[in-house]
Amino acid sequence: MRLRILGIAALTILLQACAYKGQIQSVSGAAEVMPTRRINADAAVRIDPELAEMSKKVNVGFVCGAHNYTITPGTAVSESIMRTLEPAFRSVSRVETREERPGTYFLDFKLDEFAPRLKFNPGFWMATPESTSEISIRVSAFRPDGTPAIRTTVRGQGNHEDGAGSCDKGMDVVEVATQEAVQRAMEDLAQKLINSKALVED
Repeated sequence: MRLRILGIAALTILLQACAYKGQIQSVSGAAEVMPTRRINADAAVRIDPELAEMSKKVNVGFVCGAHNYTITPGTAVSESIMRTLEPAFRSVSRVETREERPGTYFLDFKLDEFAPRLKFNPGFWMATPESTSEISIRVSAFRPDGTPAIRTTVRGQGNHEDGAGSCDKGMDVVEVATQEAVQRAMEDLAQKLINSKALVED
């Protein structure tokens, strides 16, 4: 009985050791906002809970497939959206409904797709990790009078490889690729929503 308990405990520890969880830092696409495109008005931003709380199990190939990798970038994505938009408006506030800030631009963000992938390239001594991450976010924008301004999808893709890594380094590679994907999406957001003048032109 004692050996069985020890065996179960050892198996539990082993399974925990094979589960990796990752997060990313927030980024900004504000550098892409053209100064001449800044809007002298207030904006209210709603970020759908599915996007704000986004967490995904990473798709892993056969090599190192016994390990579980989960990336949770939702909080960082929400912060990145706010950081990207703040320089583009007089003020930006986060809301749950349009009615909280009437008479402002209303920008609604929803998750379209998030696809983090991880593979391990077999080597002579170890398998080296490589990750590709793709994210797309649906954006619906309304003018202060309530009329629709634009509906679009912003996209970003990231890729990273660690030539000196192994199975236990997989999560680090996924984090870098995902942060790069969010950075590209925020740059795309600045171009499509602000620099395009879609919010101020009919």
